[in-house]
Amino acid sequence: MAKRFGGMMHSHLKVFYEESFPVLKVTHKLPILKRGRGNRVWDIEGKEYIDFDMSNGDALLGYGNPELVNAILEGDSDQKATIEKLKRRFSLRSIKIFSSEKQAKVYAVNLTRQLSGKKKIIRFGQNDLIKKCDLGEEIIAEWNNLDYLEKIVRQNYDVAAIIFEPIATHMGLVLPENDFLKRIMELSKEYGIITIADEIKTGGKYYTGASSYLKIKPDIILFGRSLAGSIPIGIVGMNYKEGDYVRASPISIKALGITLDELNEQSMYEMMRLNDILIKGYKDLIEDNKIKAAVVGWGISGTIYFKESPPRKYSEFLEINVKKWNKYFKGMLDSGIIPMSNYDSQWSISKAHTEDDINVHLEKLNSVIKNTVLSH
Repeated sequence: MAKRFGGMMHSHLKVFYEESFPVLKVTHKLPILKRGRGNRVWDIEGKEYIDFDMSNGDALLGYGNPELVNAILEGDSDQKATIEKLKRRFSLRSIKIFSSEKQAKVYAVNLTRQLSGKKKIIRFGQNDLIKKCDLGEEIIAEWNNLDYLEKIVRQNYDVAAIIFEPIATHMGLVLPENDFLKRIMELSKEYGIITIADEIKTGGKYYTGASSYLKIKPDIILFGRSLAGSIPIGIVGMNYKEGDYVRASPISIKALGITLDELNEQSMYEMMRLNDILIKGYKDLIEDNKIKAAVVGWGISGTIYFKESPPRKYSEFLEINVKKWNKYFKGMLDSGIIPMSNYDSQWSISKAHTEDDINVHLEKLNSVIKNTVLSH
């Protein structure tokens, strides 16, 4: 079976096969994971974990999902039908599909420069993927800091685009405050700036995406692997009419179509229901044990901050107690739970998770809180 994919047998195909997982560079020691199935993973020593990170929220059908594997191996994809599914689901008028998230992002940014005749890009915070894309001349703004954003826009006449996650996922989960996104849209219209919503992560966390949830309509929306079962893909969705095209492999297009079908409204509703149970359990345990921590949840994801209140912007995110988070993380790992990958990420509930998995997570959390977080 592996030979059919030739040189494509890399880490992203871990959703299919029991292959080695990459080790993330983080502030704590992660186990080296060898294989996965459903929402379970095993390390090189054979220890089993329930995974709530799910490949940074990309493997939302679970590892080795049989529907995804079988459908991809059975035949060719219907590109036109898949594009129409995307348009209907996210209310888009045009679609461009690439082989990677980076390609999609670079294309979108270059397109805004061509259309506007301007050069500068405004982005927010410490989004590593954006930094790796080499977007050229850019200005860094702070999430939820409206005064600073307005100052930047007024002082720079040659801004081509503002690129933003509708819900910031590079510091856990930070929702926009008050009219922050509304003001971004107003400023963009006032100064002729194109808006790009980066939904590479959030697009798979809510059935119609974060832009729809927050009732905004950016000019361009980006999506990625979370809509294709963790198979490499990059999608540029546009809210104006232009020709559609595909520059991705048939495997990626097939995975996209199957994942869109599998992550339907009913399954997403169940995933969100399970997430609500997990969030409530975290909040109850924090309150009962009088821990200085806050929990934020949205869609199918959530995160914990060891800080009295959740951060509203990146400067506040830097105030969290990372040492205490590391104790929490290590305790959960020792208990057989991978809650998320790092203190600036979030957990994701996949289609493979059950209510029993949520209950086990909360039982282990209760033990960790009593024996680890509060005792040191």
